[in-house]
Amino acid sequence: MAPKKRVRVSRNQQLLTSLRESIVDKPPYINGTLQLPDSCFSLFYKVAKDGSAARFAWDPNLYGAKEQMLRLTSCRRYINLSNATPDELEQLSQACEPASFGVKQEYVLDETYRKAGKMDSDCFSSMLDPFHTDLIKIIRGCLLEGLESKKGVKAELYKLNIYGKYLIFVHPCLVPCCCLGKGSFFKPHVDTPRSEKMFGSLVVVFPTPHEGRVLLLRHHGHEWSFDSGKALAAVDQPTIGYVAFFSDIEHEVAPVISGHRITLTYNLYFDDDGPVSENDAVSEHLIPPQLPNQEGFREAFRLLLENPEFMADGGTLAFGLRHVYPIKKDLKHVYNVLKGSDSVMYESMRALRFEPVLYVYYDAGEDIYTPQGAIVNKLINFDDVYEEETVLDIVQEEGGSLVRRDRGRHSEIAEPVEWVTPLTTYNRQEGAFASHGNEPALNWAYGDVCMIVRIGKAGDRLAYSTVEQVKAAYRKKWDERSRYR
Repeated sequence: MAPKKRVRVSRNQQLLTSLRESIVDKPPYINGTLQLPDSCFSLFYKVAKDGSAARFAWDPNLYGAKEQMLRLTSCRRYINLSNATPDELEQLSQACEPASFGVKQEYVLDETYRKAGKMDSDCFSSMLDPFHTDLIKIIRGCLLEGLESKKGVKAELYKLNIYGKYLIFVHPCLVPCCCLGKGSFFKPHVDTPRSEKMFGSLVVVFPTPHEGRVLLLRHHGHEWSFDSGKALAAVDQPTIGYVAFFSDIEHEVAPVISGHRITLTYNLYFDDDGPVSENDAVSEHLIPPQLPNQEGFREAFRLLLENPEFMADGGTLAFGLRHVYPIKKDLKHVYNVLKGSDSVMYESMRALRFEPVLYVYYDAGEDIYTPQGAIVNKLINFDDVYEEETVLDIVQEEGGSLVRRDRGRHSEIAEPVEWVTPLTTYNRQEGAFASHGNEPALNWAYGDVCMIVRIGKAGDRLAYSTVEQVKAAYRKKWDERSRYR
């Protein structure tokens, strides 16, 4: 067997590794806060007629006794979790059962591993519906990427959990158990997917005052945290906290120090029967949360710019987009609906006073005697009749410019580009056109939307060429070259 050909990686590409990883290997979760109408905080739950918890009616000697008593003797209580009193929170706490956890497809009750209260979904009714909020849009736009962000998503309500400093439960044997000392917690664990279509979990945190109970998430040696108590204490309006993460993420609930932390957990599934319209997938008025990789990207980019070895003479960086967008007659509206890592790249580079621009990239193959391709910052209508022979000719005629990956042949015409992330076909534009060479032929042009940013030389990075300057300079070169054809 012939030995594999070694691919030489340029020094610039080596230095781009940390920036690339901040995009490609982004944290596998999202979190934030979301202001909602007061009605979304209403909760109805079952208790026994005597006012005690409905579970007190469970007689372990009678099969189905718990379910029968709930139907026959239970009544409902109401609580608004945006302004609940301590007494109301304590009553909700006492209507819960001690939470178990899954071990080898069995549920185990072990308060040395998990100490919390839980209520199954058939014992309560919440007025919060994720599909009537921006939660699902945030999940599609910030957690999912590529074609997955176009799939239907189903959020199945799983449980209500309550974490507090002191919780008193009655176990099935009717022996009272008072969980004193360290507050509620849940040691490190990974959720068990309930079907092949389940891809993650969504946890909604209500604004009941609490301290501690930080959620810790771990994956591939990295750790992140979300302090819902601190985040919700900083806002005045009725607001929820939320965190959504993939099913293979290990997570841990740190002990509660004070108060009650009340959450709803949803299982997230891909829904083949739930097509996503363009309006569902993208909201121009949605302010995305600060994504976990935003600081990492900005810091990696800043360090690159400070490195005199990186693109010492300045140059052009290109980024393949990681999300699908509804492309209309032009690219202007796409800036307002950038999602996830695409938004992180765009906003971070703008914050550092650079000019990231969306372009359509047209490939010209890997022929070493021709430039790699051409870019243009608009959509081209190939329905018109052209006399040029190639896609590159048409793109240049429309104001585009040639680009290539190195400074080899044609570098006096083609702009060298360093690709940070690979080009994707998620936003491909196609067009047919007739060429007139030796004989007429019908050709196809394939353009993929990407993001381009130009940087200045080392020591003066902000002295970069603007889009208009690049167009003018390239047009001059194109005219001079055409004169001698």
